[in-house]
This record gives sequence, structure tokens and C-alpha cells, in this order.
Amino acid sequence: MLLRPPRGAYAVGSTTLTAPVQPPITVGTGLTIDGPALVLDEVAFTVYYPCAGKGKKGVPWLSRPIQSTVAGFGRFAGFSTWLLAPIFYIFGVFLSIPVHPNAPLLRPPENNKQWLVVVFSHGLCGFRTAYSQFCAEIASSGRVVLAVEHRDGTAPATISRSGRTVLYYRQQDVAFPEDRELPGPLPLRTEQLKFRRLEIYRIYEAFYLDLRSWTESSGLPMVRTDEIALTGHSFGGCTVLDILSSPPIDSSQPLPVTHALVLDPWLEPLPTPGPVSIHPPSSLKLLVINSQYFTLWKDHYTRVLALVREWDAGRGKLLTIVGSVHQSFSDFPLLPLVRARSAETIIERIAELSRGFLNDTLDATLQGAPTREYEEKVIGKRPDGRPRHDVSGARLSEPFHDRTAEHMIQTRLASEPSYADGEDAYAMKLSLQS
Repeated sequence: MLLRPPRGAYAVGSTTLTAPVQPPITVGTGLTIDGPALVLDEVAFTVYYPCAGKGKKGVPWLSRPIQSTVAGFGRFAGFSTWLLAPIFYIFGVFLSIPVHPNAPLLRPPENNKQWLVVVFSHGLCGFRTAYSQFCAEIASSGRVVLAVEHRDGTAPATISRSGRTVLYYRQQDVAFPEDRELPGPLPLRTEQLKFRRLEIYRIYEAFYLDLRSWTESSGLPMVRTDEIALTGHSFGGCTVLDILSSPPIDSSQPLPVTHALVLDPWLEPLPTPGPVSIHPPSSLKLLVINSQYFTLWKDHYTRVLALVREWDAGRGKLLTIVGSVHQSFSDFPLLPLVRARSAETIIERIAELSRGFLNDTLDATLQGAPTREYEEKVIGKRPDGRPRHDVSGARLSEPFHDRTAEHMIQTRLASEPSYADGEDAYAMKLSLQS
């Protein structure tokens, strides 16, 4: 079974790369029953890139070994692996991404032109192929996408070549020394952010050093690494903002980020006030694309709105995709058994807006797309008596936006529960709603 193929101008190839980290680096003070929770001994990432489109097509969607991945999903969802295993083995084993494995990188169509790099960070219980639809769409438009496999306990399961296996970390799986001050109100997520920053710096360095693999016979690299875009979903969006608001790791040079594409970000692990970019003014463009569900989360949306408003005197932009939920940015709504009728339309719209932003043609993209300013209506009451809100008069997948460059639109938003109380359960609630 193949997922939906990318719709861009180029066929897409895919390969997975790893690079050792020696000596291994322990991050933070979190402990599991097996020792330190966060140990970086290897970085891994799947690369999606333009290719000629020749040869076989199909890369496994589900990470191997299957039993470890099932166990990690069981931890995240709170379900028995006996319940999940039949579904994963019947459908997951045969599900493939319609890209060409290990195909040669396509030569850029113009002389002296190079493919640009996009680094993607996944959210809670995501993994390097869980956003293949989005990553392949961006690659098919002419970019090289590095989809990170975070080994911080946010993926269902990861296994390094050293044999270190990490299943999804719930809050109760990690303890912190009682004689030390906690690193923040969400200590595990705070330390995972630091781990993720380190991973992304090491991945960029490893990819830069391996440019010989992406070079023409003339010696000209076909991939440009002096300008990159960072993008991520949910906790991955939080990771992008954390990188942009934090100094470089150790002696590393700052990442040459020109575009930050933040998809439905979860901001609660970040300190307040903030985050504030440490990059020079006007050197970095920001686009936040929200799901309707997160836009209707009042307190969180207010913070996102303030972040975008303050970004370099209003150069940031915020869009919301009508009819979308938190997992609409991933492959999950497109999988067999749970496929939503609107999922394909929504992912196409997300990809269209993302391409416009990365190509610096977002304004033109918005002019050609159905958009409206934010309108809200009360559609009923919640069990606790609070009003339930929705957006009104908008077609499915239609982006409405707060045009922060021109003016701010006043909104009245529904109050939603906080991630801080049972964040894993709330994340699962969002997942099931898609």
C-alpha cells in the first residue's frame, strides 16, 4: 500500500543517514531505571530530495523493528501492545511512502543553481517518516529536506547502532534528583529541548561534512548549506523557536537560518516572556500555520499571536487552516482505517502555503487562495457550562489569517485545557480527533 504521491515538479528520492557522536553526550539530569534518560551517541535523519524518478518506488513508512515501535505507541497511548499489534502488523508493515529509495540526487535545472535545505523536527510520538507527506511535498518543489529522528524519548522507539534503545518517555518514566533544582515547570520537556538543539546542530554539521556525496562531477556542490530553513510541528515547532532564541551549542557556529516555518507550535515548554529571536533584525522570516483546534485554544493562541506580532516589528505571519486539527500536519489522518475525507485537501493547502513562504511568494499564494479574516461564533456549551466556539462562514481548508504586517485582528477565543495537566493524555486526545 502506497501513501499519496507528492504533487510537485520533481520526483522524490529518500535515504536515511546516521552519524556517530563520540564521546556520547549526556544531557540534563533526568534518570530512567536504566540510567541517564538523554544520551546522544548518534544522530539520524531521513533525507527527502529531488531525483530523476527512475527505478523502484516505495520506502517503509513504519520504523523497524515493528515490535519496538508498537511498544512505544502503546506507552504513548496508554494501550496494551496486544491491542495495537494486530493493526500495526496488518496495515503498518505493508504501508510505503511513494518515494525512490537511495536514488541519485537530481542535478539542479539551472547552471550554478543549488538545492536549498530544510530541516524538519517532529512532534510528540512523531518520527522521521511520520510527516512524509509534508516532507515529500516540499522536496518535490525543489528542496532537500532533512527529517530528524529525535532520540530524546519523543519518538515511539529509536535504536542506535550502539544498541541503545529508547521508547517513548512518559512523565512518570523519568525522575529527577531531589537535591537539585528542576530545570523548569516541565522538566522533561525542557531537557528534551536542549537535547533536540544539540541533535539539530550535529545533524547540520554531519550533512555539511558529507557534501561530497551531493556534489557534481565538476566539483560544484548541488546542495546549498549557507542558507537553511527550519520547520517543525507541535513540539518540533517549539524546538525551532527554542533554537532561534538560544545561543549556539558549545563552540558551534550559529545555524544559517533564513526562514522559520512553525506548524501548530506547542509553546508551553518555552520560558515566558518569550521566545525572542537572537538573530539580527530582518535576517529571518517567520510563518506560523495553526490548526483550527489550536487557534481555538484561547490562552495558547494569545501567546502565539503575541510572538508573531513582536517578531521583527511585525514581519512574522500567522495563518490558520479551517477544519484542521493538530495531527493534520502529519501522515496520520491519511492512513488506512482512519483516513479522513478532508485530510488530503488540508495537507495540500499546508504544502501550498509552505512552498509559498519558502519561495518568498507567500503574499501571491494568499492572493490566489480563498482566505478570510477570523470570524467566530458560539455553537453550544461544553459539559462544564463554558461556551463552545467555532469559526463561521469558512470553507474547509480555507486559511484565515491575522495579517500581522498590516494590522492585528481582535479575537474572542474559547478556553481550552492546558498541556501542563496531563500533557501526554491531551496530546493523545488531539491525535484521536484527527
